[in-house]
Amino acid sequence: MKKLIPIILLLVTLSSCNLFDLREAENPISSPPWNSYMTDWELCLQNLEHCYEDSRNAVKYISLFTEDFSFRFAAQDVNDYNFPVSWNALQEQDMLLNLFAWTDSVQVNLQEIVTQPDNITATEAKIYRTYQLIRYPSDKAVPQEFKGELELHFIKSGAYWYIRKWFDYRVGSYPTWGKLKYDFSQ
Repeated sequence: MKKLIPIILLLVTLSSCNLFDLREAENPISSPPWNSYMTDWELCLQNLEHCYEDSRNAVKYISLFTEDFSFRFAAQDVNDYNFPVSWNALQEQDMLLNLFAWTDSVQVNLQEIVTQPDNITATEAKIYRTYQLIRYPSDKAVPQEFKGELELHFIKSGAYWYIRKWFDYRVGSYPTWGKLKYDFSQ
């Protein structure tokens, strides 16, 4: 009987804490937005935005670029900050992972440039956009704003589109997307 008392007490304790009661299932976390099949340059462009706006896509970022991809920094940034002229897809990937280590979220807003129409063929596309990025730092500091213009060169390889070149241009006195990238390259 003495051996049964601790067991009975344990069972009473466990049953009183609702350990064995059924509970409501938690809702599953939704998947990050992503276009799995970039059969159009616009889907590739959307994925670029998805990579910046949802950190869960950061590991997919490098899949947007060709092997010979290059990002070209704004000429003013190269001169003013001694940035390199360009860098490659691996440096892009490292930068985005570093960015999300220190950033809660990023908002990206791309707008067509009416005076500079896109040049699109069956296998290549050159698009021109103004951009505004807002970075919300992890330390809850003041959000940072980046503005400028970009030129993206897409190429179709097989059935899918990839970014081959990315040119960044400074407009006014705002820091550029390239400045954001360079700041998180180390």
